[in-house]
Amino acid sequence: MNAAPSRPWEYSAFRVRVDRTARLSPGFVRITLAGDALRNFAPWGLDQRIKLVLPMRDGTTPEFGLQTDPTPHPREWYARWKALPEDERNVLRTYTPSAIRSDAGEIDVDVFVHEPAGPASTWAMTCAPGDELTITGPDARAGWTGYGIHFVPPHGCERLLLIGDESALPAVRNIVRAMPTTATDALLEIADPDDAVLAASVAPESRARIRVVERDGMPGESLEKAARAWLRAHGGMLAGAYAWIAGEASTTTRIRGLLTAAGMTKEQVAFLGYWKSGGPLVG
Repeated sequence: MNAAPSRPWEYSAFRVRVDRTARLSPGFVRITLAGDALRNFAPWGLDQRIKLVLPMRDGTTPEFGLQTDPTPHPREWYARWKALPEDERNVLRTYTPSAIRSDAGEIDVDVFVHEPAGPASTWAMTCAPGDELTITGPDARAGWTGYGIHFVPPHGCERLLLIGDESALPAVRNIVRAMPTTATDALLEIADPDDAVLAASVAPESRARIRVVERDGMPGESLEKAARAWLRAHGGMLAGAYAWIAGEASTTTRIRGLLTAAGMTKEQVAFLGYWKSGGPLVG
């Protein structure tokens, strides 16, 4: 379905409020966002990317296009955002909703709290019910576009390989729960044992085999070793497999290289960086 003329871009801006928060584990805070506008939020992608436009310290959002309806193309509002002085523009961060309840006008966003805490972690730990912010995400009124979705396994996929760190856990949970009968291996690098308990309980009733590897050294090193070990054990069963990799940007690129060197085609591997060592991915 093509985008309706009244919605010139796949994403819209949604004004929302914090409805409630819950500490899921030492490393994760669930923020439930609510608002009537979210009834038009499209629940199409298991790893759907959205942006949080974090409020300024005074709770405001400088006007750079996101308060316009319909929302302008990102090249317009993003350029206006970039043109603002750095101390006068909102922080943007990308997440995957852990649940979308369009009928109720709600979404859940599970925020991994980094140490030392950056802007998103600080916001997640301090926000309160009633706090307002803006998010961007897929608009059901635009019709199906597939924008912001990387997990697109081919028809007849026989085996899934999911690889990621804490930042990938919400998407991994969504994928595993949506495909309970598919043979799935998930490799998850987790630093805190208490967060590992959360990771291991992603989908107890599915066929997924969740392997949690403890972070040892730089982020991604243990995950890369686990991927090499998986290839040694399963290298002869790559036909019909589909891999999805997410987490630290350079790590995802290296692991993709391992899989394609082992014989997986580029079409069999989706990868995306959620963050990078030394700082976040903003764009």
